Amino acid sequence: MHSLNHFIFSFSLCLLLLEPNLQNIFWAAIFSLVFSVLIDLDHWYKKIKRPWFARRTWIQEPPALFLIALPIALLLRFLNPSFFYLTLTSFSSHILLDYLCVFKAYPLAPFSKLEKPEGFGIFVPATHKWRRRIKGKVSENYFLIFNFIFLLATLYFKLG
Repeated sequence: MHSLNHFIFSFSLCLLLLEPNLQNIFWAAIFSLVFSVLIDLDHWYKKIKRPWFARRTWIQEPPALFLIALPIALLLRFLNPSFFYLTLTSFSSHILLDYLCVFKAYPLAPFSKLEKPEGFGIFVPATHKWRRRIKGKVSENYFLIFNFIFLLATLYFKLG
């Protein structure tokens, strides 16, 4: 899933958890960036080595929610209790969006090499090579529109 989709969806979910003020909007943006967008940094490196495949690492699989995000969230809650929820919300939203795409999924990584051919396989990356390869799927660009509507609705209801 595109990084803008990850950010907007995570940001909207984080805003739902917080009181509407400038400081909370700042923290929602920071946590959305760090725990929903930056965990895909490995994709940039892999695109250079093997541009056709964007294989996820185990950091983007469900067990990482418990192995990485939960310990970080438990530590960050000592700084601010809302950081616990922001960490888990951002990280889990990333995993959810990745599973909506067509890429291979390894739901038990790093403990098992069990492979699911297509996550939930609903969305296709918005590039020409994927549209040619996979017919009958929905472009992730449509989900971007949904995310903007979700963000606007969240802002409308939270800010009044």
